[in-house]
Amino acid sequence: MFVFSYFFFLKFSLISAQNQSIKTYTKNNGLPSLHIQDIAQDSIGYLWLATPKGLVRFDGNSFITYTTKNGLLSNNINTVFVNNNLILIGTNKGLSVKSRNNFKNFEGNNINCILNANNHTFLGTDKGIFRLREEYLSPLRTNFQIDLNEINDLKFDGKFYWVATNKSLWKVDKLTNPTILERIDVDNYTSILVDNKKIIVATYNNGIKIIINGEVKNQPVTLQNIIKVKKIDNQFWIISEDEGIQVFDNDFSFERTINKYNSLSSNNITTIFEDSDQNKWIGTQNAGLYTIKNDNPSPKKPQISFENIEVVFKTLDSININNYNEILQLPSNKNHISFYYKTVDISNSKNIEYRYTLNNKTSPWSSKNNVDLAYLSPGNYTFSSQSRIGNLESEPIQFNFYIDTPLHQKEWFIFSSIGLACLLLGLIIWSYIRRIQVKNKTKIEKLELQNHLLSLEQKALQLQMNPHFIFNVLNGIKALGNSGKSAELNETISKFATLLRGVLHNSRQEEISLTEEITTLKNYIELEQQMSTNSFEYQVTTNLSIDSEEILIPPMLIQPFVENSIKHGVSTIEKGRIDISFSTKHNLLQCEILDNGIGFHQSQKNKQPSSHRSVAMQVTKDRIESLSNKSTFSMTEIKKEGKAYGTKVLFTIPLKTDF
Repeated sequence: MFVFSYFFFLKFSLISAQNQSIKTYTKNNGLPSLHIQDIAQDSIGYLWLATPKGLVRFDGNSFITYTTKNGLLSNNINTVFVNNNLILIGTNKGLSVKSRNNFKNFEGNNINCILNANNHTFLGTDKGIFRLREEYLSPLRTNFQIDLNEINDLKFDGKFYWVATNKSLWKVDKLTNPTILERIDVDNYTSILVDNKKIIVATYNNGIKIIINGEVKNQPVTLQNIIKVKKIDNQFWIISEDEGIQVFDNDFSFERTINKYNSLSSNNITTIFEDSDQNKWIGTQNAGLYTIKNDNPSPKKPQISFENIEVVFKTLDSININNYNEILQLPSNKNHISFYYKTVDISNSKNIEYRYTLNNKTSPWSSKNNVDLAYLSPGNYTFSSQSRIGNLESEPIQFNFYIDTPLHQKEWFIFSSIGLACLLLGLIIWSYIRRIQVKNKTKIEKLELQNHLLSLEQKALQLQMNPHFIFNVLNGIKALGNSGKSAELNETISKFATLLRGVLHNSRQEEISLTEEITTLKNYIELEQQMSTNSFEYQVTTNLSIDSEEILIPPMLIQPFVENSIKHGVSTIEKGRIDISFSTKHNLLQCEILDNGIGFHQSQKNKQPSSHRSVAMQVTKDRIESLSNKSTFSMTEIKKEGKAYGTKVLFTIPLKTDF
């Protein structure tokens, strides 16, 4: 009878297993290890596998392994848990938390299980329970029999926490300083399943136990060394460490066995997991990964999500990627953007197609799930992507961003540049006109000065030969002729002719040598001596650094002052004297005319209002001051005890030479 029952049971198991297709994944398919310790699935659809050689991600087509080289705390992974967008990885050295692009590690004890409840993450370790805090793992003080034992599983039923240790099963209201702390049973408990109001627990050596209203009932099973109990498709799956899997219905009636005698190549099972497509995944200790495919999956729309967005080859953080309502502001030089998007469908991993839309321009469907957008123009952009499997299309996801206009293309910069250019152009034009005006003004001033000098020279020439002086000379010549003094007559005529010739010659020159000026001056003075009723003496001296022949001065510049000294100075006294001296100093020519007459104040009182010399003196003074801003002129009386004893005329002009 026993033999018949065994063969019937075996045949039934084989028939049941043959009704479902089983696929095996080993190292030949890309697994880093044949030991699969735990399985989880994230919201995108990736399967995450815990192995002794790292964390493995599977999209239904290929495996990607993360190790300590990628930032993991340890390669020896015991359990994996998905919490929103984070992957919590329990290792033999503590906890690793994987965000989208990096790992954050928390060193600690060997972690066996992970529970997320009441907004906290709890970790069951080889030595008690720990809570995950922001920067470290905090040990919880529950009870010394819990704190010092190996925690194999943690569950929360909505009101109480259930703790399975290698020594007992506990029920507590809080994991820290509980007010209700109840030890349910003593045994080596390995797994807990919360099923409505029932708590189903597995023991390593004493089968399955069911707790209802605090009462513990034994559920007979033939398996030994049970490590996990799970409910899948309204069935209870009991996993043995070395005897395979037994499946029971909701009333715990036996349905089938899955082991090396009917379906698998190994009885060393570690875990069982059902994915979102209701495919079953079986992890083993030494034979890799098995999947029992759901032959009648319910049609569903694929889901797509952004895996990564890079701006100029630099990854954005997860906040920017997942916030679809805000617009990412980018500077003008950040106009190279790469999008990576993904749909994970374990059952149809090779039949997924993608397309993207950028500002209403849509690409064709293809298997490519990324795009590089380089050298984008400034402006607002909406990028969306979509996937499809067969005729089923996903809802599109979108990302909004804005690329700023380069500085040189902004309106305010353009208008400012135009304004600045106009201002600069205006300044250049104004400066040019100003230079022309200044130049013209300088020319006008120079012409006016030249005209003024010409006028002065013309006036000087008109005044330099006093008609009264000429009349007196001619009368003197006549008197010498009548008196028969032929020698004196000839000498006077000769001097007068020389003077006239010199004056006429000099009047056609702008400048003459100092020697010529002195010669003409001597002729004039000697003629005045002959015509004067009172005799006087004169002397001309020079103290020059260069020869007088090489010094140039305007013609008849000295004569008016000498004439003034004669007519209004020495001619009114006996034994008059005139001293004329020329000297050079600091590139200046200095001329001094000194007489011992009555002084210019007394002479002003004595002379007639219509005096010719007053005009000649003023014109000559203006000529001197017009020669240069360095020219100086002074006329002072020589006094002794308050009485005038002569006049001194002193002026300097720029020294000018003919070389």
